[in-house]
Amino acid sequence: MDENTGQGPLRGLDDIDWTGLVPGEGARIPELLRTVAAGGTESMDAVSALFDILRHPGPGYLAAPQAAPFLARIAADKATGAPAEALSLLFELVVPAPAAVVPVPWDGGQWADEVAWAVASDLDAVRDQYLKWREDAPDEQAFRRMSARYDAVARDTGAALLKAELDTREAVRAHIPDLVGLLEGRENRSGLNSTAEWAASILAFLPEARDEAVPAILRGRGLLELDQAPEVPSAALQARDSWRRPLSAELFALGMLADPADADTTVALAGQLSSGNLYTEFAAASALAMQHGERVPHQAVERMRRHGRTRVGHTGLFDDSWPHPGEAAPVVLAYLALGRCGEAAAELRAEILPEALHEAGALAPAVVGSALEEVLGSRSAPQDAAEAIEAADTGDDERDPGLLLRVLWAVAELPASAWEEAAVGETAAAWGLPADRDGFREYVGVGADTADGEEPEEQAPAAPAAPRPEESVGGLFGRLFGGR
Repeated sequence: MDENTGQGPLRGLDDIDWTGLVPGEGARIPELLRTVAAGGTESMDAVSALFDILRHPGPGYLAAPQAAPFLARIAADKATGAPAEALSLLFELVVPAPAAVVPVPWDGGQWADEVAWAVASDLDAVRDQYLKWREDAPDEQAFRRMSARYDAVARDTGAALLKAELDTREAVRAHIPDLVGLLEGRENRSGLNSTAEWAASILAFLPEARDEAVPAILRGRGLLELDQAPEVPSAALQARDSWRRPLSAELFALGMLADPADADTTVALAGQLSSGNLYTEFAAASALAMQHGERVPHQAVERMRRHGRTRVGHTGLFDDSWPHPGEAAPVVLAYLALGRCGEAAAELRAEILPEALHEAGALAPAVVGSALEEVLGSRSAPQDAAEAIEAADTGDDERDPGLLLRVLWAVAELPASAWEEAAVGETAAAWGLPADRDGFREYVGVGADTADGEEPEEQAPAAPAAPRPEESVGGLFGRLFGGR
């Protein structure tokens, strides 16, 4: 790759003051990007080092808007040895706060106006305003979004970190055609963590990619072709053409991007519900849920519930079909995102909740908040928990009387460490519930933890949950950075 000709993916690399953007570590960025572009055995180590430097919300993220175009061009360059590795890092830069971008995509214009205001205003006033917006958040996604933005402006970098996030997305938008192009070709589509898989995952979080990505996926995977009942090909031909089949990540992108009124995408995804492949059917069903929200077809919800009760479990199925941005495990991201479906997926989410809480880690408060919002209303105007529990016990609740209690019991089963190390108690208190684990368990009627050999108190049944998978494919980013 000759970066001196002005044509290669690294053109202009040395024209940027990387040290000025990231004092100290910034000096390493050019050489690390060159290593990624060259591919080879050291490429993945270079990606890991770049991630450590650029990761959000650290100060190095201020260089993300400048680094992102190089990563996109490296991935699109035919001479690149390992384009998927460049895309894996680009994905993390584009989606630094995953819990804030689901279930509803951000309004890009409003976000740009907000960043312009934050950059031009007194920093203390900006911080106070974000605290006020968080306090008055009308729903949990708004709460998570305002929390993430307050966390950004509360740092020494102030509003510059917010601007860097916006500028990174803007920089990657210019490379949407390159990302769409990476969906094609056997080499791009073959193997785990394929280039096409990463490209589709990035496109899924860029609403501006809809007009290019959706038709490209539908046409490129033959999803618009009528079934003309061709002769059944031989096993050899099926294996030869397997790379042409839609990837789970592409189905996820269709669900995230397609308009609910897009009949072509709806029909294409519905057709995949009877593919005969457990993972493909589940990916298509979850994509239909994301596309249609509260009007999700009943068949899609039921397919997710049925497949989630298999040995693989919801965790394993989401690991295969949904991305793994940062600390958000796929089943956690999916649980939050399926809030888009409202009442239509309430029972499904109750079944997923125990698995989501098991994988939540630092995002446990986000999962708990989303769960409590579904059964008790928003934290800014919550339903009285005691009255809601009584209504559920007496059958006076118009909804399934077991839904509220299953959600509360799932939260009660979180280990003590989650209550102590994360803000789970603070989240519970926002709904007027006890902030300590023992008090919460007693309040919702779950027996106290018992010592070995003691008979446990009788407890109400938990939501049906599939057995833990013996092995799963693993989240996308996790598989590259030391995950399963």
